[in-house]
Amino acid sequence: IGFGAANNLAAARAKGKYLFFLNPDTLVQPGAIEKLVDFLDSHHQAAVVAPMLLDSQEKPYPWVGTQELTPIQGILSHSFINKFWPRHSFWVETNKSSGPTQIAVAPGTAFMIRKFVFNQVGGFDPKFFLYFEESDLCRRIDKPIFLLPEAKIVHFWGSSTPKSQKTINIFSASRYYYFKKHFGFFPALLVELFCRPVYIL
Repeated sequence: IGFGAANNLAAARAKGKYLFFLNPDTLVQPGAIEKLVDFLDSHHQAAVVAPMLLDSQEKPYPWVGTQELTPIQGILSHSFINKFWPRHSFWVETNKSSGPTQIAVAPGTAFMIRKFVFNQVGGFDPKFFLYFEESDLCRRIDKPIFLLPEAKIVHFWGSSTPKSQKTINIFSASRYYYFKKHFGFFPALLVELFCRPVYIL
């Protein structure tokens, strides 16, 4: 039924005050979950906190989390332009994040959210089968979202969703729906004109 819809079912059964979403292609480092919990316990204004993501060599990925995903940022980050300008301001550079860093979108790979906030915004939009559901969710949250570098999780990038024509089609459909939902038909169409054929980054 898709990532968002399935996690909505799990969230409805969860009884804790925090929800922790985690991809299957990950390895949680010691103390990571406790640090995320402690952060939300002590930062009452925060709605969401995400860990630092490490590669298979346990080195931080160059970018974790993003700023607001607008049509302009969508074109810059998902079209051929990204090959020529990969380090524009859309991404949050990990080497600039020595402490808690406010971001606009937590990576869907792993993040913790207050359950009442998740319920308040209606959870994940089930119309996203896969991809962009975290961008949509975070856009509907009006409280701060943070990256916490001291909490670390290894992400074996791409292991849970191998690249195929099917996943590329799902990615394209979710991208179009995201921009149409939040910005309207013509901005969504403009993004698609720049971004197809799709390259999953």
